[in-house]
Amino acid sequence: EEDLKVFERQSAEYKCEDAKYLVGDRVYNKQYAQLYFMRLHQLSPVILAKVKELWPGVPVRKILEVEPGVECAVVGTLYKEAKLKPSVLSEYAKDKSLQAHLQGTKFVSGDDSLVLEDEGARMQLGGSRLSPGDFVSGICVAVKGTETEGGHFEVSDVCFPGPAPQPRLEAAHAAGAGAGGAPRGEEGKFVAFVSGLNLGGEKQDSLPLQLFVDYVTGSLGGGAAEGLASRITRTVVVGNTLSSAATRAAGAEAGEGDQAKSGQGKPVSDLKAADLFLTQLASSMPVDLMPGPSDPTNISMPQQPFHRCLLPSMTRYKNVGRVTNPHQFKVDGVSFLGTSGQNIDDIMKYVDHEDRLAAIVSTIEWCHSTPTAPDTVPCFPFADKDPFVTEKECPHVVFVGNQPKLETGMVSGPQGQKIRVVALPSFAETQTCVLVNTHDLSLHPIHFKSL
Repeated sequence: EEDLKVFERQSAEYKCEDAKYLVGDRVYNKQYAQLYFMRLHQLSPVILAKVKELWPGVPVRKILEVEPGVECAVVGTLYKEAKLKPSVLSEYAKDKSLQAHLQGTKFVSGDDSLVLEDEGARMQLGGSRLSPGDFVSGICVAVKGTETEGGHFEVSDVCFPGPAPQPRLEAAHAAGAGAGGAPRGEEGKFVAFVSGLNLGGEKQDSLPLQLFVDYVTGSLGGGAAEGLASRITRTVVVGNTLSSAATRAAGAEAGEGDQAKSGQGKPVSDLKAADLFLTQLASSMPVDLMPGPSDPTNISMPQQPFHRCLLPSMTRYKNVGRVTNPHQFKVDGVSFLGTSGQNIDDIMKYVDHEDRLAAIVSTIEWCHSTPTAPDTVPCFPFADKDPFVTEKECPHVVFVGNQPKLETGMVSGPQGQKIRVVALPSFAETQTCVLVNTHDLSLHPIHFKSL
């Protein structure tokens, strides 16, 4: 009787909150200074409220009002003067042979320093409390200290804007959430995450890909596996869905004769094969498709959704969400926020540690998902807002795709916030996807490897 049991896929209340990342008129004649101004404007009230709580009695001053020897607090935006930050090299990074070498390069030295800027001026920061190796440009903070005779501001303490307030989950028991193997029990629904499929790659093993699709669609295993698959309410594909070869095919404008001469014929067929593969997934369940660094969309953040014509078969389904990067959404009241990895990859170039999970946690404390935009991450020049600011609500799950390995942890905030932090590895490299339980925020990695 168990073999004959029919499972229906469970549904979940879903709300996409990507409206602030959508770019309407793409006008690039504006200066980026306005984006920094809006970032500070949005985060200043939050920081000032925390300053009054943490440092009662300490006066808050503008940089031009700071007096030597008088302790005060100043709110502004950090700028990191990195001596090794590439400038001319970035022009040559268009060469594919150089991109691979620059991607893993650290631009950190012992001569780096921090500057604080507000609306009217800037000042050099000093002191052991503020190590340049722990920070990047674009972070809004408050610093407490005194100005020295040499004109430097000696920092004695730092205040960050986050974590932001977080809505309470009535049904969740996040305090006991963990990460383990196969999910057990009947409580909770799941959201599946997979990153870096790299469909259309030259050395791609199709068996793990097919096993993944069969697993999440309920076509793999017995009754227990089917019952688990029925509790997966949505799959989020987190960037780098297409290989670079398929992406070049999507941008090719040559005719059939020219394609044959330039070798574009096979990449075009790879793009079609990727569409058919994703259609298998979309035919069974809701799917959110995020763009990534190698995908055929704009390179500047926020990346806009895939064009419908690139994946015509998949996008015929109404349950397919062509979403932005970053992507923000809620499933049964549980809030998710994630990127395809550009923000963390860039942060790691300018800090003196290798802890990517700590870098993700820092973006929560900074209330900003991509602080190094527009300095070292390409970004649209917004004039009336900074869409990457997260000061209003702290997500329950923060995920980052296309990372070197799977890492996860639970972060607790001072106001009872519980955040599941996930670094997702490339599926093409690790054959791994993860399931996040919306009941208790537990995480379960699933591995698919051919022998």
